[in-house]
Amino acid sequence: MSTEKTPPVGKGMQTPDTVIRPKALLRDLGEIPPVSLDYFESRVLPPLPQGVDVTEIKESLRHARVWSKGSRRWTVFETNPKKSRKSEDNAFKPLSQVFDAVVREARKTIGDRKATLMYASRRTKSPASERSNSTRPDAYLLLREKKSIDDKTDTSNDLHRHSWNDIAVSFEFKKGTGDEDREDDDKKVISSLHHIMRSDPCRRSTLGVTMENTQMRFWFTCRAITLVSKPFDFSTEPEHLIHFFCSVAFANEHQLGWDPTVQRVCVEGKPQYNITVCTDEGKETVYQTTKTISDFSAHAMQGHGTRVFQARLTLQNGQPVHNAEPLVLKDSWREVDRPREDQILVQIFDGLGKKYGTKEVSEARDYFLTVLAAGDVIVDGKKDKTASLLRDADELPPDFGLHRLPADDLPEWKPTRSSEGLTTNFSSVPPSVEKLQIHHRIHYRVVFKEVCQPIHDLKRLDTVFKTLMDIHEALQLLHSIGWVHRALSTGNALHFGGMGKLADLEYAQHMDCSITHEVQTGTLEFMACEVESEEYLFDVDPIGERPLEFMACEVEAQRYLFQPHGGKSLAKTNPAAKCPFRFNPLHDMESLWWIATWTLYYHVDQRGSRPSPEQITQFHDLFPGRLRGRFHVFVDDLDYGVLPASFRDAGYEVEFMHQEIMVAYTESEKSIPPTYTNPLEKLHSDFTHCLASAFAASENIEIFSPNAKRQREDRDTKQPSNEKQETDTSNKKPKRDDSRKT
Repeated sequence: MSTEKTPPVGKGMQTPDTVIRPKALLRDLGEIPPVSLDYFESRVLPPLPQGVDVTEIKESLRHARVWSKGSRRWTVFETNPKKSRKSEDNAFKPLSQVFDAVVREARKTIGDRKATLMYASRRTKSPASERSNSTRPDAYLLLREKKSIDDKTDTSNDLHRHSWNDIAVSFEFKKGTGDEDREDDDKKVISSLHHIMRSDPCRRSTLGVTMENTQMRFWFTCRAITLVSKPFDFSTEPEHLIHFFCSVAFANEHQLGWDPTVQRVCVEGKPQYNITVCTDEGKETVYQTTKTISDFSAHAMQGHGTRVFQARLTLQNGQPVHNAEPLVLKDSWREVDRPREDQILVQIFDGLGKKYGTKEVSEARDYFLTVLAAGDVIVDGKKDKTASLLRDADELPPDFGLHRLPADDLPEWKPTRSSEGLTTNFSSVPPSVEKLQIHHRIHYRVVFKEVCQPIHDLKRLDTVFKTLMDIHEALQLLHSIGWVHRALSTGNALHFGGMGKLADLEYAQHMDCSITHEVQTGTLEFMACEVESEEYLFDVDPIGERPLEFMACEVEAQRYLFQPHGGKSLAKTNPAAKCPFRFNPLHDMESLWWIATWTLYYHVDQRGSRPSPEQITQFHDLFPGRLRGRFHVFVDDLDYGVLPASFRDAGYEVEFMHQEIMVAYTESEKSIPPTYTNPLEKLHSDFTHCLASAFAASENIEIFSPNAKRQREDRDTKQPSNEKQETDTSNKKPKRDDSRKT
């Protein structure tokens, strides 16, 4: 696996503009299911401790004059928060007394058992975090026996500062009851839940509470779903708050969402993690992380939540291991109906063995990572599934409805731009805004032998193309036995020991697989245009006019496809409009081409230099960082003359690959579903030739990231010229020369 931070693989809310991350997060979630209080209490919350009776505790609180049956309110609240003249913080402060009273009465019925959590509020200070964060909950329930550690990441010198790593439940309060109040609480509690899930590798789920005056709602999130309860009046319906407090206050840590197989430790003043991997045979080994390679996928609240660490084996068969070699540990959540990545590799090698024989399989393994250990995570004696966090609930209640988060006024997805010209940030695909069912996942871990370097961190152009040659070879092997990768990016095109290795096969699938999964997988910058659109774009229209790929822009193409022609809608007569879209090997090939294109158009060939304005413009046209934003660019010729002079020979080869991809699409989509076998065979041949030629043309050429400082200086002193730069006229667009086709 890669030794550096990789772009995301899988779905998520990543945008290149960190300023709009909270807004992008809300847009990603879109609508979430509001469920009944009965569902939330019976499926989401930990079970009540044995012996706890909510009705009896309510009666005990009445006798203790904590809750008044006559006035139907908590007596510690002098008035409803909305009518209080106190600050918002002080108006809700009595809630801590309610929590203490409920816990006190509950302990009388369960043998004086100590509570796991305590109530705290330090609204003026954000809790300590290993990751930069300004989120500041109004209050929270946190562990009495803290999971956080004293390290050098907190420089506040505040000995009493609480930590996000210990917070089980986040609270947000508003005295008002208007839509703006509710929406602001929604934004803030989602931000708290999100921060916990993205920043803490020890978390599997977390909870939240929002209050607008006396109206209270409960929140929950895990890697499968985010839920909110329907509101209730915490004064007139105290039994729901009593149930909530009793459920969480005495729950075990793993019931509150912590992972008992991950232990945070302090190593040389920095937080690291001891992570247990349990194989299918029951063998347990412990690995200690040395650094985080990638946690981009964990930024999304729902999805794979993948984290990749560099680590060392520290405990095997109960015995300590010293001076172990560095390796890579991957922690992720797969769909319940999909095999693990190591199991997918076994299936691939079995298929290759049946087709090519044992010797060829041994050689094929060189193009993939070596698995040292793998297994599903075991929590409380069972496989760690998101279903377990919901007490094995597979479906939402039939009357759940949808709660729209306040994202209507948010900006559209930002393109991958910055004031500094080009950026290395990548965007993964925003998920569908409708979560109509629970897509459960299983928690698993895989340990790989190779500690690799991602292709986007390579410093020589010939090394990049040599790596792409090997990645192409890996794709050829997959395609030859009917498999597709489905998520190729610079983050899983890796370099190790002088050759390329293809990683992240959790999305790989055999073309005959009957299991349906979301088509839009992978990193947006390297996703095929058809996969972005989830429809075939290169089929010839039934009226016999021009193929869709030669239209000027995608908007025109879509309008042309669905507008009436001669009284008929093409959507009804076009076979592509009726045929469900399916990922095919040509889409893998396009992703490979996007990687080569990104490499050329992002980099410069001199240290400290900057790309030309024309190169910057072309880059942003090619990589706009939003869905369905570049098909019109893809179907046009690329001007590789805007590239640095030393890149242009390779640019010629990459543009030839581009032209041949479009030919392959057009040929394969003469019938729908596409018949891609012959076009794919020819395309593989073209790629083999072009990548080898690009490699030869790139010998000893160094590549550099653009100099951001000089770009800013240049921008401040002059406006970029609108005139096209002069380029070597010998660098003409590649033509489809049959003499080059092998």
